[in-house]
Amino acid sequence: MGRLASCLRIVVIVWNCLLMIVGLSVFAGGLFLRFGDSAGDRIVDGKASHIERSLNSSGFGLVELDVNWSSVLFETALIFTFCGLAIIIVTVLGCCGACYVIKCMIISYVVVCSLLLVGQAVTVGLIYGSPKTIQDSMKDDLKKGIQSDYGGLNGTNLVTQAWNIVMLQMKCCGVDSYEDFTGASNWITDYTSNTPSVTLKTPLACCKTLPTSEDFTCAGSSASSTDNYLNTGCFDEVWDFLFGNKTTGIAVFCSICGLQLLLIILSAAILCSDTTEYRNKVRPVVKPKPPKDTKIIRPAMYDRVSFREMADYKSK
Repeated sequence: MGRLASCLRIVVIVWNCLLMIVGLSVFAGGLFLRFGDSAGDRIVDGKASHIERSLNSSGFGLVELDVNWSSVLFETALIFTFCGLAIIIVTVLGCCGACYVIKCMIISYVVVCSLLLVGQAVTVGLIYGSPKTIQDSMKDDLKKGIQSDYGGLNGTNLVTQAWNIVMLQMKCCGVDSYEDFTGASNWITDYTSNTPSVTLKTPLACCKTLPTSEDFTCAGSSASSTDNYLNTGCFDEVWDFLFGNKTTGIAVFCSICGLQLLLIILSAAILCSDTTEYRNKVRPVVKPKPPKDTKIIRPAMYDRVSFREMADYKSK
């Protein structure tokens, strides 16, 4: 039983050390996103420069799109940082609890891993079983942001630039389609002074090729799928990019959940084996010592009768 418990402890310690490395990597990634030297700026610099060149050659004049993307990614960095920190704390509980057989740490580890397992199972069920539950609320928030903040290709606010870069990168238009931009309060659609004159039907960022002159017909009333991504929603494109491969996604989630379940079972086995070993342990019987004041009372006859007299008495 002792060898089996030792093997279980080694397995738990090794796996938790590997997971601790993962947690440290996630934690470092979050810190890099937050405090890295213009890490976010370098990611989108190419698309921003492309938009600037198109604006300069399309009659909008010199427009500089200058956004500190490291600050934009602040929330993402926080998520990475806290997730990495949580993984580190949980794995430390598992390693220390298994190494030194500390019951409170093992119990805490089992409870936390069980809660995480349940949460992951619910998340996987929602993503692949009932995605509408998550998607509908997210889409509504994104559409409201477009209606209130989107300002076209030459817009300089954060929402506008983010949408323009996403549409160029993912080759899509709007949340579900170009209709999401209809009626946007800050979006200028009237370019009848251009040659040719045009009223925009879709944002210029939805064109398959950004205009290099005042010809905006790719986004006008005659726009079609041949020169515009007007009916390709960005939300579905991003969702498919992240979760589109259902088989791979479920396999990855099941592998992670299976590993967690294995660690939970092994940790519980370590706890039970330690308890059984403690109960079955043979303890030496300690005889109670007599009190210091106790006097040993000898038979009275030893004080009055000699040994010879006793021998004579027994011979008779």
